[in-house]
Amino acid sequence: MKKIMKAARALALAAPLAASAVTPTVSWTSWANVGSGNLTQNAQTITVTYTGDTIGLDYSSSIYDVPSSFTNAEVTNTPGSNGTILMTGGNATVNNFHFSQAVIDPYIDVFSVGQGGVPVSFVFLNGSLTILSQGTGHWGGGTLTNSGLVVTGFEGNGLLKFSGSYTDISFVTPNSEYYYGATVGAAITAEVPEPETYATLMAGLGLLGVLARRRNAAS
Repeated sequence: MKKIMKAARALALAAPLAASAVTPTVSWTSWANVGSGNLTQNAQTITVTYTGDTIGLDYSSSIYDVPSSFTNAEVTNTPGSNGTILMTGGNATVNNFHFSQAVIDPYIDVFSVGQGGVPVSFVFLNGSLTILSQGTGHWGGGTLTNSGLVVTGFEGNGLLKFSGSYTDISFVTPNSEYYYGATVGAAITAEVPEPETYATLMAGLGLLGVLARRRNAAS
């Protein structure tokens, strides 16, 4: 009887832990150094390289100690201690995440972007982005907003999603602040666009070209 009760207590204690366990949905880049790391998508290991403004890496998971600001229903896990690239900005350097093969719908987590009364912007040079979540971070919280490809923070923290297929994501950080950071990841399992999708896209682009030539001829 004592053994049964002991086992029951053990299960009762384990249940909350099991309930709080989260199955990761995103492979965040595991940075070996400030310029190179890797992630996994659809069972393929992809090398990620970073070039641009940086003052180093931070492997502390405390950056993400308010998980709700860096996750949502489709992104269940933060980058944790995989490493985050630190930067100070204030220049025209083009920063770039490069993937050794195309990544579908990549994510970027950013932290401590700007401070109260001092905005800092990430000006992305390609892609289509959406802010999936934003809020308080380790050093407090402000706001994170975007206008097109420009993401601006006042002590902003958040999760960005880039829709489409990418081998590069480029951006500049024209505002100087010590310091803020970012890292990149991808869904562990992603739906690969069907060939018909590409065919439809190409047909649509072809039609736009025909219409443009007709307009030019008419004028």
